[in-house]
Amino acid sequence: MVPADQPPTPAASAPVIAGIERFLRSHAPFSRMADEHLARLAGEIELGYYPKDSVILDPAQGMPQRLYIIQRGAVCHRPFSAGHGGVDQAVVRGPGECFSVSALLESRPVISPYVAVTDTFTCELPAAKFSELLGRSTPLREFTMAFLANMLDESRRLLRLQHNAAAAEQQAMSRTLRSLIARAPVSCGPDKPVAEVLRIMQSRKIGSMLIVDTDGHALGIFTRHDVLDRIALAGSDLSAPIGSVMTPDPLTLPAEASAYEAALLIADRGIRHVPVCDGGRIIGVVTERDLFALQRVSLRAIHRTVAEAGSLDELRAAAGDIRRLAKVMLGQGVSSQHLTLIISTLNDALTRRLIDLERARHDLQGLRWCWLAFGSEGRFEQTISTDQDNGLVFDAGDADAASLRARLLPFAQAVNAGLDACGFPLCKGGIMAGNPSCCLSLNEWRANFSDWIANTDPQALLNSVIFFDLRHLHGDRDLADALQRHVAALAAGNARFRRQLAIDALRTRPPLGLISDFVTEEEGPLAGTLDLKASGARLFTDAARVLALAAGASHTHTVERLRFAALSQGIPAKEVDAYAEGFYFLQTLRLRTQIGDELSGHGPNRLAPGQLNEVDHRVLKESLRQIRRLQSRLALDYGL
Repeated sequence: MVPADQPPTPAASAPVIAGIERFLRSHAPFSRMADEHLARLAGEIELGYYPKDSVILDPAQGMPQRLYIIQRGAVCHRPFSAGHGGVDQAVVRGPGECFSVSALLESRPVISPYVAVTDTFTCELPAAKFSELLGRSTPLREFTMAFLANMLDESRRLLRLQHNAAAAEQQAMSRTLRSLIARAPVSCGPDKPVAEVLRIMQSRKIGSMLIVDTDGHALGIFTRHDVLDRIALAGSDLSAPIGSVMTPDPLTLPAEASAYEAALLIADRGIRHVPVCDGGRIIGVVTERDLFALQRVSLRAIHRTVAEAGSLDELRAAAGDIRRLAKVMLGQGVSSQHLTLIISTLNDALTRRLIDLERARHDLQGLRWCWLAFGSEGRFEQTISTDQDNGLVFDAGDADAASLRARLLPFAQAVNAGLDACGFPLCKGGIMAGNPSCCLSLNEWRANFSDWIANTDPQALLNSVIFFDLRHLHGDRDLADALQRHVAALAAGNARFRRQLAIDALRTRPPLGLISDFVTEEEGPLAGTLDLKASGARLFTDAARVLALAAGASHTHTVERLRFAALSQGIPAKEVDAYAEGFYFLQTLRLRTQIGDELSGHGPNRLAPGQLNEVDHRVLKESLRQIRRLQSRLALDYGL
């Protein structure tokens, strides 16, 4: 390769500038720019020429001095992963495409060389002018924000490469169910004899038969697993109609639903087959096997183990399976957005089963109660390493709350102990249903929240903030709903409380450095690490909570809170998307440290940034910048 040594030429003449403007107007994002911004851009452009095989931009040159827009020719870029054990082919960019955007945004060199494939002409904007234009032009600013999402995709792709990318692509959780259907559904009417259905299933080697009406709408489903219970053991007549032994009204999903939605349905309801509908008609069946190849452990197996568990030992084994499942799924490239929800859903099922086992051992007759989830469990954001944050609310009515609490506490304490045995440590702060302060009547909980919201003491508010992420987990949902409505109404009506909550949310700033990229611990065994939870994900969570309470949202999930607040407060959707990507990347890093891929003895949420590859290093930095932007918005809203 021959380095280019000819400097770019200023585009001085009016005809040349007009030609550049016409060229730019035919390519995004410049085609969406305001006329005056585009004209100014065209006037600032310098023209470059690079012979075939010449190096246009190289890491050794330091931070790029220009934004490059290809006018004619082609430029080859060798991705980072191709030089680090990856399998990528070089990326070739053509007319209208840009490069050096990400390096300019982060004030760093490019990661790998950009080389002219053919004789190439470029439009080049000086770095200082690019920065000025970025502040004026919304389309150009939105274009650059998209780089964060692209980098996150690259990070997840690199992780998949380490765990067999080919298999991961087949299991991509974002694929539609329509794309997973390999063949037309095998179906019959409800009057077909059982014996004939069994012969068809055997000859076609299928695990289920759909029972449909004349319009192709699902009436029921019959699976191989029904044969033992409903045919063999029940001694059913094989000449009987299949409609007499089918499972009626099967759970279905639309064809455009994602594989992730099917996985969540399997995890939550413990089914094996998901009929897929298009306009009400069944077009196929997606099975658990279609979704996962999970090396000895599966969603269905875990759900069945949990549902049928008759002892704490069986639940303890299931908890271990959940953690192994999470490790496999993360290795297959499943995003943290989906994985944390699946983990939370399975943990919910385990907790509900444990509650049922303990309820049978305690006298709760006549009591109305609800088990509440707080914190990460309340937000559906549990990772692998998580302690307990729970409580009980009960209906005291005209009875003495203290006497009812005395009946509930032994039950709650047994559940807390059981969860601890399953790998969910007791909460060091005592936020557990077995603690009398977290086992309260509805009126007592209401009084507590009223006091927290009216109390301006910062420490009192800091101690209570976890309770504002409450949701129903088991028992009488009406009690949790009544409490949530009470909290939402109080918070929406108290601006002073929300301002204090915002102050608390801004108390910790993201660990971004002025000289180095990150501010890490300087001394001791944690030297060189940062806390991904306390200095990362939690900052998103705290800010989202303030925005959601101000908007009157009932959501507890961090990103759902942000999206709801955006609708009522006019926050641009692309801005929220950037926040979401940053939050989910931090969650991904937390999961990776917790399953041991990058754990170096620093703790489940501690990471040494120096151990990251170049792509993840960049995305972590941008994710923390998104926290800074979100906190800036919060500070502006509350005048802080």
